[in-house]
Amino acid sequence: MDVLVLSVLALAASSVAGGNMKPSVMESLSFLGRWDHRASGSCASAPAAMVKFNADAKSVTFDLDGYARWRFDVDGKSVILFETNGRTTKKLGAVGDGRFHTYRLVKISESNPGEVCLHDIALGPSGKFGPKPAPSNRRIEFIGDSFTVGFGNEGTNTDPAELEFQKTDASKSYAFLLADGYKADFQVNAVSGRGLVRNYANIAPGWTLAKLYDYAVPGIAATESSPAMWDLNKFHPQVIVLFMGINDFQGDPPYADKRIFKVAYARFLDKLRAAHPGVKFLLLSTKVWPNDDLTPTIQEIYDEQVAAGRKDLEFKVLQTENVGLLGHPDVRAHQEMANIIRPIMGRLGGWLSR
Repeated sequence: MDVLVLSVLALAASSVAGGNMKPSVMESLSFLGRWDHRASGSCASAPAAMVKFNADAKSVTFDLDGYARWRFDVDGKSVILFETNGRTTKKLGAVGDGRFHTYRLVKISESNPGEVCLHDIALGPSGKFGPKPAPSNRRIEFIGDSFTVGFGNEGTNTDPAELEFQKTDASKSYAFLLADGYKADFQVNAVSGRGLVRNYANIAPGWTLAKLYDYAVPGIAATESSPAMWDLNKFHPQVIVLFMGINDFQGDPPYADKRIFKVAYARFLDKLRAAHPGVKFLLLSTKVWPNDDLTPTIQEIYDEQVAAGRKDLEFKVLQTENVGLLGHPDVRAHQEMANIIRPIMGRLGGWLSR
């Protein structure tokens, strides 16, 4: 792998690109997360959105557009991180040993607002794509806010706020760690600063998680005249992790009305049940300031669901050490959250080894 890293560093380059993806290339790719496939390319805004493919090649060139940080993996191991800002090609070294290897391009930053687009993937002159990666028999969806994004997880409380782009790595969030550990297909549908019915400090009024959830590319939903809606039939998770409500009850008041929040939460659960029959839920909470209203409210929701005969959900309170950027969990805290959640998720999904 050391030789590969040197090859990657030697081949990395940026320039203005052109051209759109051929159908034969598109057929070789597996997209994880929400993507809007347009004539000009495939676009996304969600953190940890990923494209995966098998290839035998000495180099891989990505034609990308948008402001983002990326992680390039070979056979499940991170090889290099890079940034884009506008239309860019990025040529990266590949293994090139005559065998097919699995490559992943992971969007590790958040687009809030905004989007990124993948226009093409090209291999070297002798390169060829292998069979499209097979889908996993495990599927997980994560729905939440900055805690689920992994916002500022590489920073500290003493770092300036404007470093959020450089200090956020969604591939080190509890969500990515869990999905990757279970080798599951997944979506991270999370937007920093948004609550279920009320956003942090009432920013972007009306554009809450409940509303943004309906769009394929939430990062442009509020600015485009006809943003693409998401078809829930495109991805049926077996387990959904809900970590919502921090922004409803934190920041500057007034906070969310608890009765409205509880009704909206229950309706959201019913919406997901109707879309994904048999799905299981993990409801998460943590301490919020100043009133710590979230946990007792989620507890009430859970208790009411159980009292109504629901047996498809569990509830867990996480104690997080928020020493990352702007009082968020850092990388270590995300690892600890993943460790706590992992056996619960395995039980819900029926994935625990015996």
